[in-house]
Amino acid sequence: MTARLHSVGAGEGHALEAATPLLELVASREPLSVLLNALALFVERLSPDMRCSVLLADTAAGTLRHGAAPNLPRAYNAAIDGVTFGEGVGSCGTAAARRSIVIVGDIQTSPLWRDFRELAAAHGLAACWSTPLIDSKDELLGTFAMYYTRPREPTGAEIDVLRIAGPLAAMVIQRHRDAERLRDSEARYRQLAETCPDAILAHNGGLITYANTAAVRLFGLTAVAGLVGQQLGDYCDADQRLRLLQHRSGTYATRLRHAGGTSVPVEIAATELAVDAVSTVILVCRDVTERRTLENEIIDAASQEQEKLGYDLHDGIGQQLTGISLLLQGLAKQSRSTTPVVAQELERIGALVASTIEETRALATGMSPVAVERAGLGGALTTLGANAQTLYALRVSVRLSPMAGIGMTAASATHLYRIAQEALRNAARHGRARHATIILAQRGGTLQLTISDDGVGLEDVVMEAGGLGLRSMRYRAERLGGTIEFASARPHGTRIQVSCPVSAIEG
Repeated sequence: MTARLHSVGAGEGHALEAATPLLELVASREPLSVLLNALALFVERLSPDMRCSVLLADTAAGTLRHGAAPNLPRAYNAAIDGVTFGEGVGSCGTAAARRSIVIVGDIQTSPLWRDFRELAAAHGLAACWSTPLIDSKDELLGTFAMYYTRPREPTGAEIDVLRIAGPLAAMVIQRHRDAERLRDSEARYRQLAETCPDAILAHNGGLITYANTAAVRLFGLTAVAGLVGQQLGDYCDADQRLRLLQHRSGTYATRLRHAGGTSVPVEIAATELAVDAVSTVILVCRDVTERRTLENEIIDAASQEQEKLGYDLHDGIGQQLTGISLLLQGLAKQSRSTTPVVAQELERIGALVASTIEETRALATGMSPVAVERAGLGGALTTLGANAQTLYALRVSVRLSPMAGIGMTAASATHLYRIAQEALRNAARHGRARHATIILAQRGGTLQLTISDDGVGLEDVVMEAGGLGLRSMRYRAERLGGTIEFASARPHGTRIQVSCPVSAIEG
């Protein structure tokens, strides 16, 4: 094949030496017209009498448009620009319709050129060989033609040139169109990202490579340049850095650092993509400040209502039931000598009332734990553990360090109690635990409340609990100026630990 191509272009020296820069150009991002012109000039070097033309197909309109023809007369190019392709429409129109090579050795005698003979003669064109350009999806891209100034049939080597030049032109056009489509797609997605109200970040191994306008606002910056090229880990607390960098799928709640020094509560959805063979993690960060505020207000309102109900149960219904119990005891005592059967029924009713009183007290303690339980947080936790068997069918061990929690405010004690209560509820309902442990300890200037269980584990609990209970626990820990950690226990189960400075909770 190479020898035959050399024989075609022997008068031009070593024409194939131009192949290397041509292929480099084809692989570049130059405009399509530049690439097709370069290809046409390269092929023309193989024969001094040849003039090449590339027409681009507009399949929707059924026409062929000018693509490149560096050495054909401009008037001729303009005359055939936009011609409808079909059988008998010159060599190119027919090749596009047939989807096969069309060889016309003498334009003046060919029926395919009946409507274009005078145009060709006026510009000194006597022969035209054309091949259709078809892409990998079998779609028509256009035609590649070789014109000559005298009538002639192609040699075998020239047919080879046509068969090589055609696919090469098709490759150039397809690559250019694919690149255009990719750029259009990227532009659309970039526009979507830029108009998205949530912050969007892309990073490679922690290095931020993209940030949208919302991300700039989230971090309190003035321009994207302030984020791109920076380390993602610099925008979160040190204890969350590794978790954030390893977050590649699902949703993760944390806090990101604002330029003003404050932190912003966010939920981060992550996905991992391969971009140019490089793993890139896309993070969509939603500022949940307003939602957190609303949730916290709901939690506070619910707590206040629970406390009120606790007082009502204890001081209202509880006291009334106690009065009824005393009355029944008196009636039963009076009836023993005269109507023993009635006395027995009254005693049975009294026992039911006594049981109801105990259940009412347990409910009241759960709704208003510290206010009702006069022994403070330690006593409330002990009562919670004792009532857990009845309320949650859960055996609970409670361990209290001496002096732990002594002197804290009622509000702080209530927050810690609610965290323990929610943890036990989740352990029983979602974790399917049978045993749990509550530990209240003070280490230096830090008070720690730890609740662990032997249930199915953290992930299942988080999935089934729906998140609101966990968020309420996190909110309460933050109100105490502390932190809360959710972790898997060993060998199975869940461990929740709250740590808060003693100075922040003391009265």
